[in-house]
Amino acid sequence: MASAQELLDAGVDPKNIPTLTTELNKPKFGGLADTEFMAEVGRFGNTDPTLQLGLNWWWDTQGKGTQIFDTGERFADDPSKTGWPLRGTAFSRGNNLPKGFNTADNWAKETGYKDGRDWFNSMKYAGELRPEVVERGFDEWEKGMLEIGKEKVMAMYAQGINPLQPETWSHELSHIGQFIILEAGLKAGISQKEFNASVVTGKDREETQRVRDIMMSSSGDPAYEDAHAWLQNNRRDDQDRPVPYTPEEIREIAERVLAEDQYSNRVLESQGGFAKSSGDLSQYESQYLPDEPGVWDSIKKLFD
Repeated sequence: MASAQELLDAGVDPKNIPTLTTELNKPKFGGLADTEFMAEVGRFGNTDPTLQLGLNWWWDTQGKGTQIFDTGERFADDPSKTGWPLRGTAFSRGNNLPKGFNTADNWAKETGYKDGRDWFNSMKYAGELRPEVVERGFDEWEKGMLEIGKEKVMAMYAQGINPLQPETWSHELSHIGQFIILEAGLKAGISQKEFNASVVTGKDREETQRVRDIMMSSSGDPAYEDAHAWLQNNRRDDQDRPVPYTPEEIREIAERVLAEDQYSNRVLESQGGFAKSSGDLSQYESQYLPDEPGVWDSIKKLFD
């Protein structure tokens, strides 16, 4: 598998890839897990309903709403020791953002800077950017950034821990699927009342996707272990101590996953596609939710 640095050395511009599969799966790169993921799920359909909506968007847009975001920093010799835990971000359309706000500005704000130019100049003067990036300058660096707010956008961070791994693509494309539910659901005959009752929005979207990651993977898989760690450590009290999600909360979130998937299937079918199966919480329940075994089976029956 080619590394991000090897791709850059081979002349691939990560800010200007109109079709990721075509560019990154060229034989000279040896193939990449991220685009192999796209091809495999496209061939075999191994997706849940909400991920399938996101994957359909990726194919329909030919990757043009997706950016492999190169911050311009040096790549770590050992990618597992990079300083950036962020791997990817999905943005919905309709965000109330300044005109021209783009993925570089968002990256800058996430890391405590005013905008993309402020971040770029600070990193340049600190000697953190690669020489060729400094030589090209800010305008060239920013040129390929995707504008946020007008349409759905997905950024995959090349300097992230284990960048571009299949689990990250799956996670972020599922977020795109969540956005599509809200955009296309009414056309599929889902009433606003149903949305308000059963489909999550806003801050709940991440916890729903983390539980979906668990339901669609197995113990030991990166997605499973990362999601479990997130559920244990993401929430904090006023003394910065972790407040793990309770078994009751996790099962309730899993029920929301099934509700989302149910509506995703209605959207898929309204577009001429086929319904897909949801994941399963049974393994996680037996491993981490031992207080009332079998609760998941009773929840699942509500959606059969």
